[in-house]
Amino acid sequence: MAVEADAAGPRGTLRIDQRFDLSGGRSYEEGSISVLRVRAGRRVVVRRRRLGPLGVSLHPRAGLFRVVSFQRPCDGNCSMLDPPVDRCSHRVRVFAGEITGVRVVTRPGRGCRMRVTEPAAFPSTRRVQAARRFVRGRALSAFALVDTHGRLRGFAPRRRYISASVSKAMLLVAYLRQIGNRQPSAADRAVLGPMITASDNDRADSIYARVGDAGLLDVAGRAGMRDLTVAGYWGSVFFSAADQARFFLRFESLVPRRSRAYARRLLSSIVPYQRWGFSRFSLRHGWSTYFKGGWRQTGLGSLVHEAALFERGGRRFSLTVLTDGNPSHEYGAATLREVAKRLFGAAARPAQTGSPETRRAGLVDVRRFAPGIRVELAYRGRRNLTGRRLPGYCRDWALMLRPSARDLGRVQRRLHRHGLGLLVLDAYRPARASRALVRWAERTGRGELVGTYIARRSRHNTGSAVDLTLVRASDGKPLLMGSGFDDLSTRAHTRNASGHALRNRLTLERAMERFGFTNYWREWWHFEHRVAGTRYLDIPLGCEKPR
Repeated sequence: MAVEADAAGPRGTLRIDQRFDLSGGRSYEEGSISVLRVRAGRRVVVRRRRLGPLGVSLHPRAGLFRVVSFQRPCDGNCSMLDPPVDRCSHRVRVFAGEITGVRVVTRPGRGCRMRVTEPAAFPSTRRVQAARRFVRGRALSAFALVDTHGRLRGFAPRRRYISASVSKAMLLVAYLRQIGNRQPSAADRAVLGPMITASDNDRADSIYARVGDAGLLDVAGRAGMRDLTVAGYWGSVFFSAADQARFFLRFESLVPRRSRAYARRLLSSIVPYQRWGFSRFSLRHGWSTYFKGGWRQTGLGSLVHEAALFERGGRRFSLTVLTDGNPSHEYGAATLREVAKRLFGAAARPAQTGSPETRRAGLVDVRRFAPGIRVELAYRGRRNLTGRRLPGYCRDWALMLRPSARDLGRVQRRLHRHGLGLLVLDAYRPARASRALVRWAERTGRGELVGTYIARRSRHNTGSAVDLTLVRASDGKPLLMGSGFDDLSTRAHTRNASGHALRNRLTLERAMERFGFTNYWREWWHFEHRVAGTRYLDIPLGCEKPR
C-alpha cells in the first residue's frame, strides 16, 4: 500500500496523460467519462472527471502515491453513467523538484495500460561508482551522499571519524534552535558569523558553552544521525559520513523559520581560502552550495573533512567526504576535489564565441569565466530605445576584455551563493552601433541625450563596460529594478528608487564594486571596469557581411 506523502515536505510535479486506443475498432457507444484519482495512503488527494481524454499536471508534496484511472460509459448527454470499467492503477513516486510522468492508454472494453516515467537520480550510479573506486585507493577515506531521490550511497558511509570544524554547522543549528523563532541579534551574529565563515575556534567554544552536548545530541536525533557520540567538547565529537550527509540535507528544516535564510547565507559564504573542496566543481555546474569543512592533525596524520548541501532548479542532494591519515592537508583536499569531480562530471565548456578578429583584439566571452551567466543583448533585437537592431549586432556574443570578463565571473559566483545571478544586456559594442545611437538621437530631436546618456565614443567600444541586471538563479526571472533598461529618465538614476527596487540596485552595485566595477549614477545597469581598454574597436558581432 502506498504510504502517505509528507504533508510538510517539498513539492514535485506529476504529469498524467490519458488517451484512447481505438485501433481494435471498439469504442464506447455513447461516450464515457474519464475518471482519475490520486491517493496518498487511504486519502484521495486529487480527483478529476472529464468527458473524453484527460490530461493534468499536478504539484503534490514529494512522496509515494497511487494513481487510479477508469471509465464510466454513459448515454448521449452523459446524464446516466454505467459502472466503472477499464480500470488500471500504479504506484508512483514523486520526487522533490522532479517531474514524474504517467501515460495511460485505455482500450475500450479491453482494459488499460499505465506507464510511469521517473526522473533519473543525480548523481548517477555510474558517477557514484567512479567516486567509490577512487576513494578505495586513497588514505583512510569515506564518503556518503543522499541523492536527489533520497537514497543514501557511498563508500564506508558508517565509518566513524573524530570531528573537526564540520561540527560547527551543528553548533549553528543548535544555537538557532535555542534562541527560538527570531532573527539572531547583532551580538549573536558577531559570534556565529566568524565561527562559520572563517571557522573561528574561540567563537565555537563560546557557542558550545551555551548549547553543550545536549544541544548537539538534540540536533543529531532530529537529523537522523545514528553514529554520533559526544565527549564534552565540540572538537571531540565522533560521527560518520552518513551522519553528516543526513544532517546537511535536513539542516534548513531544523532551523526556526525566521533564521533559515541567515543559516543558509552563512553556510554559502565561507571565506575563499577555505574553499578547497567541493565548491570548485559544484558552483561551476550551477549548483548553489552550502557547506562546512574541517581540518586538524591526528595521530594518523592530517585529517580533512567536508560536508555540503547542493541545490539547483528544485533538485537537492548532500555529500560528505571524511578523510584521515593523509600525508598532508593538500593530499586530503585533493581527495575532496577528486570525489566532487567524479560526481559532478567535467564541466561543459561553453561553445567558443567570437571571431578571429575579436580574439586578436583581446575580447573573450564572459561565459568563459562565469558559468551560468545569462546573455540577452538588447541591441540585437528591437527591445531598446531605438526600437530596432543596431548595426554590428548579429550574434548574442557577450564579449569583454579578459580582466573585465574574469572579474565579472567573480561577481556571478558571489551572487550565485545567494540565489542570484546576472543577465548581460550589453557588453562590447561595435563603434558603428554607438554612431547609430547618436544619429538616432539627433534624428528624433533628442540631441540633448548625447554626452549624458549616449556617448559618441563609449567604454563599451573598448570592451571594458557592461550593462546588466539581476535575475533569480533558479529560473532566470529578472528582479524588480524600478525602471527598464534604456529608460533614459531620472527613474534610471541608481539612487532614485525605493523598496525592493532600491535594495536590488544596491545589491548589484555592491557586488560589482567589490570586484573592480564602477556604476554610472545616471544608469543603474551600466558599469565600467577599473582596467580600461585603450582601443576603440569596430568589429561586428558575428556579421558575415557588413551590417
